[in-house]
Amino acid sequence: MAIRGSYAKGIAKRAEILDVALEVFALEGYRGTSLRKVASLCNLSLAGVMHYFDSKEDLLVQILRRRDARNEITGTLEQQEDQFADILGQGPSEPGLIALYVTMAAAASNPEHPAAAYFQERNARLLKISEDSYYAGKPAPSAEELEYFRTMTRLILAAADGLQLQWLVDRSIDVVGTMQELMSQMHDAMDKKLGRLAATSE
Repeated sequence: MAIRGSYAKGIAKRAEILDVALEVFALEGYRGTSLRKVASLCNLSLAGVMHYFDSKEDLLVQILRRRDARNEITGTLEQQEDQFADILGQGPSEPGLIALYVTMAAAASNPEHPAAAYFQERNARLLKISEDSYYAGKPAPSAEELEYFRTMTRLILAAADGLQLQWLVDRSIDVVGTMQELMSQMHDAMDKKLGRLAATSE
């Protein structure tokens, strides 16, 4: 059933706000004038922008969700890793979104903040995507194998977050090259350990 009327217009306007906010925040990050610029570009007042979101914090988190939707990771494990590297490589062209991500990651320590649910969902989704791709066409892993795989995947995600934080302070850091080297070394370690675990569970 098609969505019509004011509800459809509201959905479209909210999407427009988020698309504009992605562009503005990519270069400017969150500053006092950022939301006002978004409002102006969307032909709305600041109050008009906030009408579409639960709070300012909700809007900031929805910007990150919009970025994730734009950068959806799909395909084989190798393709996903290439896409992951490409996403990390976007930093120089969108430093404001990196800064927003790091800021919201800190805010997520408060379970009442909208960022808490966002990061929990994001981490769980990335773990599941990685797990499903790695084990596609392979026998179901034992509980020990799966826990090891998840631990190593969490380490990779933690390294990516940490490197982005370091890059905000020192723009000379090669985030992509560092992550690719880390993933290569971790793959070697994972293949050996998972192979041993799989053999002992047979």
